[in-house]
Amino acid sequence: MAKITRLSLFIINRAKFRRLVKGWSAERVSLEMKLSRGYVAMMERGYLSTQYNTHEYPNLAKALDWTVADLLPPADWDLGDGTKVEKKVLSLANPEDMRLVLEGMIEDGYFDEPKSLLETVKHLYIDREGKEMERQVLERVLEELVKEDKLQKKEGYLKK
Repeated sequence: MAKITRLSLFIINRAKFRRLVKGWSAERVSLEMKLSRGYVAMMERGYLSTQYNTHEYPNLAKALDWTVADLLPPADWDLGDGTKVEKKVLSLANPEDMRLVLEGMIEDGYFDEPKSLLETVKHLYIDREGKEMERQVLERVLEELVKEDKLQKKEGYLKK
């Protein structure tokens, strides 16, 4: 696994979170940044030590329809001593990460209208071959959110 600074990891995960909540592909964000179509996907790969340069933060924030402040950690966040950490990027195969993204989608209004499982799969870009685990995790976490009364299942998933 690659190693990067804590701040870089925070920014990569924050940007990926926003991108997934909005249902935007990595390619779309790359093109919005006027960079090569695979740029954002490369940043999100856990096995590469790639990270956004600080001069890219304004462009990244704009592509995500955010401000730079939205990308950055809170003022009281511990930046650490500069020691590099493992690049553990948000993964929809991880139930905790899937929950985080789905709760972000609830907060962002995605489930204000009923959404089918297939619509949600497409929104998260897990409708292609090789994403079976992510789809299973999605189904399981959606059902947990229904049991917790955060969503209801009525002609699709709907915010409660």
